Amino acid sequence: MGSLWILFTTVMLMPVCVHGAISVHFKTGRPLYVALGRTLVLEATFKKNPDDVIDMVTWDRRSGKDNIRLSGAHGSRISLENDDALLRITDVAEGDFGIYKVTVTDSNGYQQHDSLEVRKIEKPPKASIARVLECVVDKHDMTQWDSPQFSWLVDGVPVNNQTALLGGGSRLDISEVKGVNYTCVTESSLGTHTTHYEAPKESESRPCCMGLIPVVIIIAALLCVAGLFVMKKRRGETSPSYR
Repeated sequence: MGSLWILFTTVMLMPVCVHGAISVHFKTGRPLYVALGRTLVLEATFKKNPDDVIDMVTWDRRSGKDNIRLSGAHGSRISLENDDALLRITDVAEGDFGIYKVTVTDSNGYQQHDSLEVRKIEKPPKASIARVLECVVDKHDMTQWDSPQFSWLVDGVPVNNQTALLGGGSRLDISEVKGVNYTCVTESSLGTHTTHYEAPKESESRPCCMGLIPVVIIIAALLCVAGLFVMKKRRGETSPSYR
């Protein structure tokens, strides 16, 4: 009986390794789009208990039948940051598109992974000025890792007045910078797109009034001609006749 009690006590005091405490997932849960020549950033988040230790993080890319293990040794274009939780690839090429997998291994040998597809965008999304001096990017529900950066030109001159830029630069306060030709440039990992807006000219802003001016001139001219004709006729009637 004493031996059984010692064995039971020993088993209860032994450390218990609970697997499955570490989890990993990409911050972007949908296919990611990027343009050729741009920068691709994939970032994963790790969740673990305080006692869990991450032993290794690996990145793989599968394209067709090829499966490639990625690391900083692949050249200057590829780098791992934030304790290998972030993968950065600069100057994206055709071979960089595919399904990316990040795998986390803890000190007990337990592994968790998550995958994400990276697709090529053929043309950068178009930007349109939905309301006057507001630049809106239509991404057609495409996901990207970064946010568009906006810049404005007024009559070809870059806007440096920071008080004129609103909403992170997506909107422009016309009272701060006035002009005729407004250009919004959006730049991101999806590419660069430029859209233009031309403010209506002053003559176009009051078409009804401006249209009346030539009518008034024509009427005035006709009245003058009629007046001269009447005066000439009256003079002819009052002139004395000589026999």
